[in-house]
Amino acid sequence: MNFERPDLLPQFEWGYWPATEERWRSEGLPAGRQPWEHFGITWYEHAPVDMGLQPHFEPEILRDEGETFVIRQTDGVVVRRRKDELSMPQWLEFPLKSRKDYEAIRERLDPTTPGRYPDDWPARVEAWRTRDHLLTPGCCAVGFFGWFRTLLGVENLLYTYCDDPSFMHTMCRDHLDFLRTVMERELQEVEFDFAFIWEDMAYKGGPLIGPAMVREFMLPYYRELLDFLRAHSIKLVLLDSDGDVSLLIPLFMEVGVDGLLPFEVIAGPDVREVRERYPRLRILGGIDKRALARGKEAIDAELEAKLPAMLRQGGYLPSADHHIPPDVSLEDFAYYLERSRELWEQTA
Repeated sequence: MNFERPDLLPQFEWGYWPATEERWRSEGLPAGRQPWEHFGITWYEHAPVDMGLQPHFEPEILRDEGETFVIRQTDGVVVRRRKDELSMPQWLEFPLKSRKDYEAIRERLDPTTPGRYPDDWPARVEAWRTRDHLLTPGCCAVGFFGWFRTLLGVENLLYTYCDDPSFMHTMCRDHLDFLRTVMERELQEVEFDFAFIWEDMAYKGGPLIGPAMVREFMLPYYRELLDFLRAHSIKLVLLDSDGDVSLLIPLFMEVGVDGLLPFEVIAGPDVREVRERYPRLRILGGIDKRALARGKEAIDAELEAKLPAMLRQGGYLPSADHHIPPDVSLEDFAYYLERSRELWEQTA
């Protein structure tokens, strides 16, 4: 991530669908061994600091619909979920519907609520001193779009930006204060490798809000949050958004975001073009996960088109552009990793 050439290729994968791991077990992945362990993939851990609603909502199955069920999750969101978990859920209802609901939600966002840090926190801190993996602060729901999307839902959130901007700023200020208070202890006691901000604020047509709204409702709070993180020795800040967030890259770089992921190919972004436009942006991802399901020739074509130039320039971690789906075989995934390493050696 410092645009230097390490001794070994650090391979980073976002994750795997449960059905993918189930398939791989049937194809030879040893029981009890995680995919990243089996393949020697760089992995990361979020420190288990609860930065969500406390107390949690009681999870509840509201309806059984055969292939699906409707449930209320611990974050208060009601979703329709497939029992086989082969797709994303359908979001139906959110805990924050209007300004009048906010005080009830704020009661669950007290940063001093007991239980935000686990009872074994001191032992974890000690164990992390000799860790062999990457570590990032807290959970990832710290963004100034993604967090409010969880509370209000996309449609209600977008209306709120326009219809009640003062309320939006109130929530952003409260969220920033909450984050700084909750994170203070972990940032003082642990040396982290990077900080991670989750937004998921785009789709295949581009971002869900435009640059003017990002500049008004997100960037001021990003500046303060990143100043806080830097003051606590966080050297690298990465932002995650699915979809095509290309239009917003210069804005996030302006306030100090170092890198983005996962660059979903199906939504349009091409990591080669992004690298050309932003030579110092750290990039993770951008390898079309669909190619991994089409066999070795497709994998070769995808990797040979992208990796040589990206690896030579640095600041890049090759990775599939999101969770590995279950149509990717264990054999083809292993081939993808091996071929990536071969191309790495050839760029020396």
